[in-house]
Amino acid sequence: MFSCQKYFSEKAAQNDKKEARNLKRTSFSASKDGAATVEASLILPLFLIVLLLLASAGEFLMIHGQIAHGLKEAACQAATAEYAAGRAGKGGKILSGISAGAVFLSSVDRQFLDRSGLLGGSKKAAASIRLTKNAKEEYEAQLTYTIRKEYPFLPEITGVYTQKIRQKAMTGYVPDGDERSEGMVYITPHESVYHTDLNCTHLALDISVDDEVEKYLEGKTAYKECEKCTKYHDGEIVCLYVAKEGEAYHTDLSCSGLKRTVQQVDKSTLKGVKPCQRCKKQEDT
Repeated sequence: MFSCQKYFSEKAAQNDKKEARNLKRTSFSASKDGAATVEASLILPLFLIVLLLLASAGEFLMIHGQIAHGLKEAACQAATAEYAAGRAGKGGKILSGISAGAVFLSSVDRQFLDRSGLLGGSKKAAASIRLTKNAKEEYEAQLTYTIRKEYPFLPEITGVYTQKIRQKAMTGYVPDGDERSEGMVYITPHESVYHTDLNCTHLALDISVDDEVEKYLEGKTAYKECEKCTKYHDGEIVCLYVAKEGEAYHTDLSCSGLKRTVQQVDKSTLKGVKPCQRCKKQEDT
């Protein structure tokens, strides 16, 4: 005999089992989605940090490459153009830094270096170049620079690096009776004396860079404002360039006030031009 009560009881039990299975399946699916969300929230920041570090490593390599190229060009220029600077007994003497800095700036990507992590930018790097000539007739261009990189949520990375480029002097073949022994001297367009030493401080300016700009701007030094570059400078002044023999401070390393145009001429062609006393003292010593 068919029992309605038994039928509906069995039907209700089947429905309860089906609902339990659906609830279990839903709970398992939700737990899987939650686990995937947590993994994504952990992996994404790590992925971004790795990309940031890789990009920074590429920037570091590009900075090193640019500086190496600029130093190489500066050393080659010195080896080509300054070979006549007192070859005998002058090894290791500091040469003109302004020519090295100008060649460096014309050889590198200044816009990239100024926007990179290179501390002080391209101008400070150019002014910090040390150009020397050793006893082996080799020109050495050396630069010590700092790269500083700041990251969000990460510690700052700062590194100090030194690069040195060595170039053999390109003196070529010097036959007997070289023209310098016939009285070749050096002159500048606006001076009334001639020089026998290309390394004379009147020709090779001793230029230094100073980060303490306040003492210059407040008139606490003997240097005055350059009428050619500093007077028309816009924006923040990070560093200043001063020549030991000069009277003004400069914001532009390529300013004409920091340059000397030197010509090599035969002494016999000069009339009424006196010798430089500083060169004469160096010859006597």
